Amino acid sequence: MNARVLPTLLVILFFIVACNDAPVHRQTSDEDFKTLLDKSKEYLQTYPHQPDSALMILYELLPQQQGDEKAGNRAKVLNMMGAAYDIKSMNDSVAHYLYEAVRIAETLNYDSLLVSVYSNIGLLHFATKNASEAIKYHQQSLVLAEKLNDTIKIIHQLNNIGNTYMTLTNAFEDAVPYFERCMELSDKTGYALGYKVAAINLIQIYDELGEHDKAMQEIQRITENYGQNIYADFTLGSIYFKQGNYKAALREWKALLKKSLNTRELELILLKNIAEIYKISGNMDSAIAYLEQSYNLRDTIHNQQTYETINELKIVYETEKKDLTISALEAEKRQMTLMIWLGVAAVVVLLLALATFFLLWRWTVQKKRFSEQQVIRLEQEKQLIATQALLDGETQERTRLARDLHDGLGSILAAAKYNLADARKTPVTELINLELLDKALGLLDESMSEMRRVAHHLMPESLTRYGLKQAITDFCKSIPVAKFVYYGDESRLDPKINVMLYRIMHELVGNALKHSGASQILVQIVQEADRIALTVQDNGCGFDVSTQSNGMGLANIRNRVAAYNGNLLIDSTAGVGTEVNVELKVKN
Repeated sequence: MNARVLPTLLVILFFIVACNDAPVHRQTSDEDFKTLLDKSKEYLQTYPHQPDSALMILYELLPQQQGDEKAGNRAKVLNMMGAAYDIKSMNDSVAHYLYEAVRIAETLNYDSLLVSVYSNIGLLHFATKNASEAIKYHQQSLVLAEKLNDTIKIIHQLNNIGNTYMTLTNAFEDAVPYFERCMELSDKTGYALGYKVAAINLIQIYDELGEHDKAMQEIQRITENYGQNIYADFTLGSIYFKQGNYKAALREWKALLKKSLNTRELELILLKNIAEIYKISGNMDSAIAYLEQSYNLRDTIHNQQTYETINELKIVYETEKKDLTISALEAEKRQMTLMIWLGVAAVVVLLLALATFFLLWRWTVQKKRFSEQQVIRLEQEKQLIATQALLDGETQERTRLARDLHDGLGSILAAAKYNLADARKTPVTELINLELLDKALGLLDESMSEMRRVAHHLMPESLTRYGLKQAITDFCKSIPVAKFVYYGDESRLDPKINVMLYRIMHELVGNALKHSGASQILVQIVQEADRIALTVQDNGCGFDVSTQSNGMGLANIRNRVAAYNGNLLIDSTAGVGTEVNVELKVKN
């Protein structure tokens, strides 16, 4: 009936995303860095289960932050990368980036960033159950937070230190002052979450120390101020049980069992405790029923643990078996040493012959493989040249058709419209059916609008006149759910690349509108001196890339990208959305 296991079951009600607390260094003048760093933070907050999008931006930023004047920026990027890898539970990578960030921040005396980095390192050591290191780094973060007079961060660190003492070392007396101070500061500042977490932890400690009156007071206070809480209710039942009030304990625990619990371990404890009360009360049928439920739940919880234990025992057994085998082989080896030396000469000769044969065979195979690779390379170059010629021809033909439609058919339709309009103004119109004449004029207007739409679709005028950025901006403005952002250099590119990227963007946005049911479409371009990257991301239904990546639309996109030696990456998850990245090497 001991409640000492509860601190390990208590859900942490808040997690300090330290990289978001660190302010942007005021000395920087690189607006692109700030924009991209904020974008990576947005990815971590909006898509916490997909930190790779943020890591992609951070890996691009990290090499650019070189030199003493950018050391602070580099530390912030490293801290952010540590937070992203923490989501992926890759502790080795978390430690690598965080300790590099703390080294730079300490050199710069960057206190506002050190508060966050120290806290993140403390949480890393807490996850690996290294209590002394976790407390040390949380204490360092607390000292700096007090120096900066940042009350919220002070509350966070007080809770972290108290939770470490309580959970990892069972030093309840040491944890109490931190939780009490945390509650006091939270009450003064109106920070309800900080007060609630500290109060729940303090209730567990009071119950563990046998100070039931204090525990009951805190339970009443937290219930009045913040409503019911499963851990407070559990502890209340535990107090009733220790006081011999089994009826009240049974009432609390059975009511709690009916709620939706967030841990199956807590449900297992409740079933065992209820069975114990029925056993003490002499109601053996109910006791056996609850014990059976607890056994079934325990089997479910520990099934994976049992499997891992069996594997560990199997590894130990195999290791011992191998050790015995090695010992036997060593004894046999000593007995056969003389015989081995007698055959060494013959074996050496045989090995030399085999080595010579192998080298000759290897040379022949490599020569043949090189010839095949040359043929494949030439075929690929031939195919790329043909594809690029086809794309160039398509672009020229689209341009010609757009020009002919606009200059030829457009001029004829316009002239017809003006003649009909002039005819309508003459007295002769009294003898003509004016309704039919107005209808003819309306049809001419529709024909001219359709002609302009077709010509614009074949070759947007803004693309040839103003460039890729303006053309995509105009296109996205016509689609309510589409948003376009542009980063980096805005210098004009090769017109062929402009047309190719515009067509790819048009195809991807069209696919998202027709097939994914997306409510948000993000089109993003990042242009640098030697590369340009296009990203189209939606929050639609997604698809299985392995089964749907060979459609006609995607095949055309792959051919266009391959014609310019570019890279295409498709990332899609059913129910989450799709992200397509295209990257090309360019020359301004």
